Amino acid sequence: MSRIETVTIEDPSEAVQQIRGFRAWQDFAKANFPWAEASDRKDGEFRANVKVRSFGDRSLSMIKADDYRVARTEHGVRSANAERLKVMWLLAGTMAVEQDGHSNRLVPGMAAICDTGRPYRLWLADDIRIVMLALPYTAVPGWDRLSQKVCGTALADRASLRAALAALLALLDEPRTSASVANDADPILHAVQWMLSASLHQPIAPGKRAPSRLKLDLAHQYILSHIDDPALSPDELAYALHMSRRKLYQVFKEQQITPGQYIRDVRLNAVAQAFRSTRNARRGILEIALDYGFSDSASFSRAFKAAFGLSPSAWRQRESTEALSVEHLIGPIERAA
Repeated sequence: MSRIETVTIEDPSEAVQQIRGFRAWQDFAKANFPWAEASDRKDGEFRANVKVRSFGDRSLSMIKADDYRVARTEHGVRSANAERLKVMWLLAGTMAVEQDGHSNRLVPGMAAICDTGRPYRLWLADDIRIVMLALPYTAVPGWDRLSQKVCGTALADRASLRAALAALLALLDEPRTSASVANDADPILHAVQWMLSASLHQPIAPGKRAPSRLKLDLAHQYILSHIDDPALSPDELAYALHMSRRKLYQVFKEQQITPGQYIRDVRLNAVAQAFRSTRNARRGILEIALDYGFSDSASFSRAFKAAFGLSPSAWRQRESTEALSVEHLIGPIERAA
């Protein structure tokens, strides 16, 4: 039987793009997901319906498609230079994920995560429907310590992941022409990042007790709700969680970080995200830092440079330039929509 291979994208200005033909899908994937190489799993006409939303260095997509495979090769890692963490929620179908020696098969209701800075593979089948969120490494404090532990694994279906998915689905359902989308997306994505961080920072080794997971979730939530308080300390955190200081340090030791370092990482990540927001474009660096509990410019600058490798002003300038570059690329598409 000869292979049917149409190569069209129907109504690209629509919120849901209908893609027909695998070559068209490969072209679409190359433009929207440059970190991956897609290959077909069957003969016949390939069909996919896709929603994609871009928010600066973050992107959100929902894909409903026929069977296909995705490979992030060593060559792709070297040439694409698109280092992101990619979170995937499986809504329908089946998916197998492989990275860093971990291999897991997912069923609907489960989620997984990959790091595009290293090779990985995905197998998707049975009328797949999936939501994917691509984020910069800075979206999850301590990602360098977590990455090889969680990538390629099936994330537990905890309340924070389900809540994050619900928020993303609501964001995807917003009309692309809605004037409120741009303003609403930023706080929603920040909340999703915080929920994701809370989930990933929970103990992941087999046999860890549920109370430890709960304590880490509560610690993360407490830090976020008191992030503007410069006096927030491990002692206060231990008191709020009704545990001894020694026990608090034991809980965080499982994540190879101290409570003080974790508080600092959450603050720094929040500042980094605030720097990206257009709402803060006219605000000074120290003014923003003070909002997140830093008390003076010198200590904040030292901590920020140690975490991100650049001074706050240089990092902000770089992020601003990259955001403008992305806006230049996606602007015509958004305006057409």
